Amino acid sequence: MIDLAGRGEELREFTVTEYALSHLANHYSRIGEHTEAVRTIARLRALNPDLSLYARVVLAMMALRRGDTASALRMHLEVREEALRRGAQIDATRALLLAAFSAYCMNDLPRCTGLLSEALLELAGQPRSQSQAAIAPDLREIEEMLAYARLQPNLAPLLEAALEDASLLGGTMRDDLFTSGMRLEIMTLGQELVLRDGIPCAMRVRGSVAVLAYLALHPRSTRQDVVTQLWPDRDPKKAATYFRQCVTDIREAMGADVVLVEGAHQAPEYRLSSKASITLDSQRVLQLVAGGQLPAAVAAYKGEFLPSLQESEWAGEQRMTIQRALVGSLRAELRASQVERGQERRVVLLTTAILSIDPNDTETEDLRLSVARQVSSPSDIARFEAERHRKMN
Repeated sequence: MIDLAGRGEELREFTVTEYALSHLANHYSRIGEHTEAVRTIARLRALNPDLSLYARVVLAMMALRRGDTASALRMHLEVREEALRRGAQIDATRALLLAAFSAYCMNDLPRCTGLLSEALLELAGQPRSQSQAAIAPDLREIEEMLAYARLQPNLAPLLEAALEDASLLGGTMRDDLFTSGMRLEIMTLGQELVLRDGIPCAMRVRGSVAVLAYLALHPRSTRQDVVTQLWPDRDPKKAATYFRQCVTDIREAMGADVVLVEGAHQAPEYRLSSKASITLDSQRVLQLVAGGQLPAAVAAYKGEFLPSLQESEWAGEQRMTIQRALVGSLRAELRASQVERGQERRVVLLTTAILSIDPNDTETEDLRLSVARQVSSPSDIARFEAERHRKMN
């Protein structure tokens, strides 16, 4: 994008320059480089103060990521009004969706609900190819809001109509503001992936992500510590060799400065660089549950912890801890909804959320089916019955 922006300026192709600088500013903002984002958008405005709708949305998202939620909400609504005047319906709907997210970040849930309802209605009425393309760049950031909508009976049908395929909702992690050094995002739930400064790192060795996750949770571990916890059933010499392959793989894919070795030569200790700002999705789920942000926690849970690591008791304990925290909080919400009158639809939503985490919970499945037969549509009832039949057979 940097090269493209330079070429656009040389050729005086402003459309190309604007495209490159807008996307570059958005990238800097997403990874927490807010000063660079401001400089980049200022460079664009110096060329032409009349920014495009996309660039104005980027400007609003920059404000939101810096924590200026009120300005972001105002700017998104201004973009929507301008888009409606121009007849740019897709841009108008996207701006409204992001305005709802700004309200969500302000914890103004009534306003968020109103804006989100309107945005989802508009998305549901647009061709799916257009609506999905319009919001695809924003899914990671707005997923916590969409998870909130999934647990609200008045919003869940609108969300389903607008986004039939729930797998579109990618995992999200809030970027820390004003971080320095490298940023490592270790994704362990339902997948095994690492990003450095927002860029996926191609790992060749299967166990590399598990090593990173273990060192993130247990710094200053010896090779024997890691091998014993991750691969207890392997031959010790082969496991030690495999660990060294993982460390080499990490350094080749992410840089030699990620994994550091310290201590005595006979028993060196391994840790991740102190320059790294580390986000571990499994810990984020637990933090969200502890903070009472249950919808966000459900959204952040993408599946089993380190799914390729089946022989490790340590990994099994991590899975159990995460699942118990999530399911326990959901059950508390479920009990409260069962007591309160008129909450049958929410009971169905909560039981579905529990079953997405613990699909073998037959008692919860029976409850969902019995309540769904009272309040759900025939298609939903048929789907629930089919799921139960598959499990029984």
